Amino acid sequence: MASSKAAAPRSPRTPDPRRWNRPVPIAPDAGPLRTLPPTDPHTLCMALVGDLDYEVGDEVLHQVRRALRAREDLRELRLDCRELATTDSTGLSVLLQLHRDAGRDGIGFHLDNVGPVLERLLRVTGTYEHLRTGRPDELPADPEATAGESGALL
Repeated sequence: MASSKAAAPRSPRTPDPRRWNRPVPIAPDAGPLRTLPPTDPHTLCMALVGDLDYEVGDEVLHQVRRALRAREDLRELRLDCRELATTDSTGLSVLLQLHRDAGRDGIGFHLDNVGPVLERLLRVTGTYEHLRTGRPDELPADPEATAGESGALL
């Protein structure tokens, strides 16, 4: 015979096991991007943290663009990749878009502390030299000078 007793309600202090695996923000600045102290007054320094992928790509792009628009005196954008774990095609696209935005506005673009995983992705895709060139005026005068074995511009 089925029991007619209703399940006892949980007390407010009893933890709900469904919540145990949810991510908990560590700090308000916890996320894919963290602002770092500038190296000089005309430089914006930001750290990429965790994965730069489909899930956070738009957020990173919008945050960096917002930071660039907020400072009209910027001459350099430095993205520290020391804490970057992985990058997918969306993340690579974000880096290329930020490089293009910075170049269009005359702002130098630098990837600092590039780890072996990101370096391999950039080299395999032929974007390593392109993204590692800091300013538009640092590009070689002869485009053939940066052509890879496949003939594609790097």
